[in-house]
Amino acid sequence: MRILLVAGPFISLREPYNGGTEAFIVEHANALVRLGHTVDVIAKDADEKNLFQVIEFHESPLSMKDNAYRPCSESLGQHYYQTFQYGMFDVSRYDIIHYNSFIPEIYAVGALFKTPSVLTLHLPPTEKFVLMYTFFMKHAPVVLIGISKRMSEQWKEFLGKDVEVILNGIAFDKWKLHDRNADGYLLWSGRIAKEKNVEAAIHLANHLKQPLKIVGPIFDKKYFSDHVQPQLNEYIEYISHATQQQLSNLVTGASAYLATAIWEEPFGLSTVEMLASGLPVVGFYTAIPPDLRNEKVSIAVDSHNWRDLIKPLEIAKKSEPAACRDFAASFDMTKTSAAYVNVYERLAKNLRR
Repeated sequence: MRILLVAGPFISLREPYNGGTEAFIVEHANALVRLGHTVDVIAKDADEKNLFQVIEFHESPLSMKDNAYRPCSESLGQHYYQTFQYGMFDVSRYDIIHYNSFIPEIYAVGALFKTPSVLTLHLPPTEKFVLMYTFFMKHAPVVLIGISKRMSEQWKEFLGKDVEVILNGIAFDKWKLHDRNADGYLLWSGRIAKEKNVEAAIHLANHLKQPLKIVGPIFDKKYFSDHVQPQLNEYIEYISHATQQQLSNLVTGASAYLATAIWEEPFGLSTVEMLASGLPVVGFYTAIPPDLRNEKVSIAVDSHNWRDLIKPLEIAKKSEPAACRDFAASFDMTKTSAAYVNVYERLAKNLRR
């Protein structure tokens, strides 16, 4: 099949990824190519090692800043300019368009196309996204997919219809199994923002007198400077953003991974990545969706209190690295992509009728 994946013309797919959606797009596109399909991706750029082709919509050489009618910055103006180029792009060459974008203008333009489409719901419902996706559904031939049962149930409530589930996945072979350091540091990764709640991990580490390594980009500078930076010391270390390989290397000295987000994670790729590396995961129910829970290697507590993680952490540390990896094997991207191909083929078949 000829497949177009849509991220966005100013969305970079280079490592370290901005978030889980970018990681999904890259690994899914590569998996589709390995399955024998032709794949193009609308994005700003991607690492050269990938198997797919990037379709770029360039910025204008003219200024797109507007100080008058609808004031906007140069950057935002260029984003508008790039996004609306999608409307001039010939999509007739593709059998399927697969949307993974959070850009409203993409869907305003995409509603004009009649090519069968798939829209993956990577984020929980908000007023903005509900309106954006409902509009798109009204005008375009599209099937919606939730990346977890949690996402499917939340969106069903707002859309009034069932949402098919295809569990997210990782490029399993990229995450090598490591021996675990039972006395090693605790590991935490994610964007540094209030909803990700790295503070809980810091409190737990301090209580246990165990080192903690924090990995991730700073999204909220004020939160970092007020709540995280003052607590950094020789035991609580911030490492900044990291590539997948760098994060995998950090697993070798760790004893467990902490998932402490207080917002409901749509899926939780980092949980699967750590499990695939042989590291057990302990965290809050909001951070670990039901699909990713296991009573021995991926334990979620019905709480947002870091003290409630102490006993589950003791249990998780007793697990074998191989058991962690065996559980994570269910979330191999090859399986995820094959499930999407079944949806693509079903849509293409329905169009031919």
